[in-house]
Amino acid sequence: MSDRQPPSPATLAEDGCRRLLVVDDEPRSRASLERLLGARGFSVCAVAGVAEALAQLEGERFDLILLDLILPVGDGVQVLDRLAERGEEIAVVVVSATRSVAEATRALRHGACDFVAKPYRLDTLLAAIARACERGALTRAQATMQARLRDSERLHRFLVHASPDLIFLLNGAGRVRFVNDRIAVLLQRRPESVLERPLLELVAPGHRGRASALLDELGESAEGRVRAIELELLDGAGGPPLPVEIKLLALGAGTETPVGGEVFAVVRDLAAHRRAEEAMRRSFDLLHHVIAASPAVVYAREPGRPARFIFVSDNLRQLLGYDPEQLVNGALVWEGLVHPEDRAVLDGMFDGDAGRAANAEYRMRHRDGDWRWVRDSVRLLCDGNGRAVELVGSWLDNTEAHRLSEELRRQASLDALTGLLNRSAFEQRLQRAIEEARRERRQHALCYLDLDQFKVINDTCGHIAGDAVLRQLAHVLAACIRQQDTLARLGGDEFGVLMEDCEHAGAIRVAEALCKAVGDFHFVWGDKRFRLGVSIGLVSIDAASEGLVSLLSAADSACYAAKDGGRNRIHVYTADDAELARRHGEMQWVSRINLALEQARFGLAFQPIVPVNGDGDGAHYELLLRMYDDDGAAVMPGAFLPAAERYHLIGRIDEWVLETALAWLGDHPEHLDGLSLCSINLSGHSLSDPQLLDRIAMRLHRHEAIAAKLCFEVTETAAISNMTNAVEFIEALRALGCRFALDDFGSGLSSFAYLKNLPVDFIKIDGMFIKDIAVNPIARTMVRSINEVGQAMGMRTVAEFVDGEETLEVLRGIGVDYAQGYGVGRPRPIEELVRSC
Repeated sequence: MSDRQPPSPATLAEDGCRRLLVVDDEPRSRASLERLLGARGFSVCAVAGVAEALAQLEGERFDLILLDLILPVGDGVQVLDRLAERGEEIAVVVVSATRSVAEATRALRHGACDFVAKPYRLDTLLAAIARACERGALTRAQATMQARLRDSERLHRFLVHASPDLIFLLNGAGRVRFVNDRIAVLLQRRPESVLERPLLELVAPGHRGRASALLDELGESAEGRVRAIELELLDGAGGPPLPVEIKLLALGAGTETPVGGEVFAVVRDLAAHRRAEEAMRRSFDLLHHVIAASPAVVYAREPGRPARFIFVSDNLRQLLGYDPEQLVNGALVWEGLVHPEDRAVLDGMFDGDAGRAANAEYRMRHRDGDWRWVRDSVRLLCDGNGRAVELVGSWLDNTEAHRLSEELRRQASLDALTGLLNRSAFEQRLQRAIEEARRERRQHALCYLDLDQFKVINDTCGHIAGDAVLRQLAHVLAACIRQQDTLARLGGDEFGVLMEDCEHAGAIRVAEALCKAVGDFHFVWGDKRFRLGVSIGLVSIDAASEGLVSLLSAADSACYAAKDGGRNRIHVYTADDAELARRHGEMQWVSRINLALEQARFGLAFQPIVPVNGDGDGAHYELLLRMYDDDGAAVMPGAFLPAAERYHLIGRIDEWVLETALAWLGDHPEHLDGLSLCSINLSGHSLSDPQLLDRIAMRLHRHEAIAAKLCFEVTETAAISNMTNAVEFIEALRALGCRFALDDFGSGLSSFAYLKNLPVDFIKIDGMFIKDIAVNPIARTMVRSINEVGQAMGMRTVAEFVDGEETLEVLRGIGVDYAQGYGVGRPRPIEELVRSC
């Protein structure tokens, strides 16, 4: 028995040689090997023939194969050949009972690394396995090293050819052995054109001496240090020489085996570098000039509080009177310069995203102690990891802008003519007083003043005189009120006085003083002398008072009640005052009318106008206005039109009716073809509004086909009250094809006297004559007279308030042309017109 000990399991399984394939047709041999090798740390797969071995090799990776050559089916050499075909480096130890040297040689020639004859000793087999494993480990290590060398070579080639620098390899004589493709870009030369040529040929003549000396020095040096030199290389296309920096390294210098005197050279383009340096210098110069010329103070500081400043521009001296270095070195604390009331502004100012500007306005203390308003605009800068690194910003002096803003705000609250508070500012103070009365149970009072006889001065002496009166009266009124009271001009010749913390009796005394002062005032203009009066409405303000609008409405109503009561007097508002209740109700209608106009809660209805004799050549109707409340219920015009006329809203309503009617007729051309006439009511206010006439004419020019279908109705009273304007208005629209009707005819005292001066097409006989015409002979006589006069003047007549067939029969007998009323047709929504025609 041999003295040599078999290798230990740790030796056999080293270097990753752990997975073994045993190919042996003897079951006992397979089982023995599995047991012995498994005990030594190997993972063993044992098969009986070639086919099974090849199948295992297809699906699994093995580190070592123990292969028997003599097998029942096939030859073990087939396994070796298959491994060779696939190029797999797997160590194979042949374990076979053959004694033939030729067979052993054949196995080794086909790729086996060792041969162990059966029967074998265990230590012999383990030694063979150990050698095979060691050889396999060496083979794998060699393959890994070769792969790494190939990767390293590819990497170096990539770095050399992708480098932005020019790279040379020189031989000992200074000739070019290699150059990368960068030479085509930097020197306009092909790489092959410089191979084997001296590098000095590429150097500008004035620099060759220094370059040659450095190459000689490198050839003699054994230090292996990198040497650098700046010089110029010649451009291959004849361009200007290129300034470069060349770094040279003698390969192998300082070692026992120098590489034949070869020199590695890296050439960096200094032209681009110098251009970048020049651009950076110009940028810094420009930035310096921009900062110097800027009216703002530019700063940079670290994030966090207290602020640590890195840079502050010199403009700080102009803004606050301090040396910028005092902020940078910490002698001044920025937060200490900010007004105490404004420091809360700073808390959330610097929490924004990177790059996003944050802006704030606050006060900073000047060196002389004054406060300056500054506008701070700042951005947060972050590094690549999102970490806040710096804040850059500017302080712009905004003091003058704030002063102007305050002055504008003050002027905006004053009346330009009198210098008193204007209506807007007065209402703000009044609202505050109302809230204080509710919250603190305080007592205040409000006076609403309207001058009497002011129009006389305006009409007699002109508006300049009127303005002078208002300015003088502002001083007169101001002298009558207490120091804590507020006097304002509310518009035109109207004033307001708010008396805070004033009981009712005290308010009466102030109001009486105001009334007396105006009554005693004499206004002189040239040779004319005038006296005025003032009507005052007085309202108490307490915890039970309603809102601002209601309070002003009550005061206004009380003022008008004073005027209606004889002028130059005081009327105190009380909730149970019938006259004020009526006026207050009208004011409520004003609010509802405005809301209806804003929310499109007006609508149109139509009522037919039919020929009394039954003949007709198309639809003829009057458009009637309806307002709808919050519940959608219709409100008749008689309820809201008086308030609309009194408070000058009727013009807006007239325009809405006309605009809506024209739009509806334009949207229904099929209805327009069968339409004879559409009547639209106009108020007396509209007859006196030349601007409205222009707007109506402009709209009708755009709807010429519709104009010929329109008939405008104006009341007799409105026409007579504005005779000149009415005639001009009627003639202007008749020229465009429109027709006119005189509504409620007969209600005036002198109807016939004015009729010949009004160029109208229709007379609408007032309903007070029509409603009892069947039983009242006087009414019949009046209607007959109106009808005969009208027809004699070429006008057609329309009877209003016709309530039934009996009335119609009387009208036929008289010869009236048309009838209108519930007896011939009730009002219906305009949308039904399309269905009814």
